[in-house]
Amino acid sequence: MNRSGRWRYLRLAQLVWKLPTYARVIWGMLRDKRTPVYLKVLLAAALAYLVTPFDLVPDALPLIGQADDLTVLLLVLDLFLANAPREVREEHWERARSGTAQLDRDLAQLRGLLGDRYDHIRDALPELLERYGDLREPAALKDTLARWRAQRLAEETGTEFEPIEATGVRDPALN
Repeated sequence: MNRSGRWRYLRLAQLVWKLPTYARVIWGMLRDKRTPVYLKVLLAAALAYLVTPFDLVPDALPLIGQADDLTVLLLVLDLFLANAPREVREEHWERARSGTAQLDRDLAQLRGLLGDRYDHIRDALPELLERYGDLREPAALKDTLARWRAQRLAEETGTEFEPIEATGVRDPALN
């Protein structure tokens, strides 16, 4: 690996290392009453765009399809941070750095409510994301909903459930 490649991986590692801080800042600012509502709506719209199966560039196109999601998210996050009141932004950066961010308190409260279940969910999250990650695709979502509906109907009527694939797209839950 050449020298520039190493620096690129080092910069990427530094960014990944900072992601929890960024999440704490965004979460805190989102919950703060001093953050303008239009910025919260903008962030909510970007998150909705990420989870809906409709894209500007279809995800079927390798790399480019996923790049539009990342681009939209980064642009909206930049707008969100840049247009928030300076005092709110600075306060939440300081809280995130010192470990007193609202996200930390919320996670601690959730951990207290769920007990061991919290750790189980956290540990199972990568598997769940892998298992259900392709539900952004409309056909996979239709297949999964059809399977759940058929399973529920079979339970209600007391008949045997047979997994189906209505659209021919692989249903991640059948694996």
